[in-house]
Amino acid sequence: MDTKNAAAREASDKTYFAPGTSFEGTLTTPGDVEIAGEFTGEIVSDGKVSLRKVGDVAISARDLELLAAVFKGDVTVVGDVIVDAQSSLEGNIRSGRVLCEGEIRGNLNVREDVVLGEGARVIGDVTTPSMDVALGAVIRGQLRMTET
Repeated sequence: MDTKNAAAREASDKTYFAPGTSFEGTLTTPGDVEIAGEFTGEIVSDGKVSLRKVGDVAISARDLELLAAVFKGDVTVVGDVIVDAQSSLEGNIRSGRVLCEGEIRGNLNVREDVVLGEGARVIGDVTTPSMDVALGAVIRGQLRMTET
């Protein structure tokens, strides 16, 4: 197997915005996206979207990962939404799972489960069939447990 060509193809399927880069508009891509610069607009991806610094964005993707990012916008994700301890998300989330260590301000509509770490804060209503809440996590809103 030609691992060099496979690695090159994999790298070409990823869109990257470096720190200091700013973009406004709509980004549509079949692959993964990593944004370390500022982005305002909409991202539509069949892959994973990783945000390190961002503006106002609407996202539709396979997975979303916030890494020390401040995010404003609605999220529709097939798989996981991950919000690390240094991140905040202001917007509504529709996803398979939510794993949160940071802060979410918005409603969560989750098909599988929500996991809140000890520093997590959720300000909004949560609808999910399963939830794991660590000691110290905060939820301000209604919780609706659905059937799986």
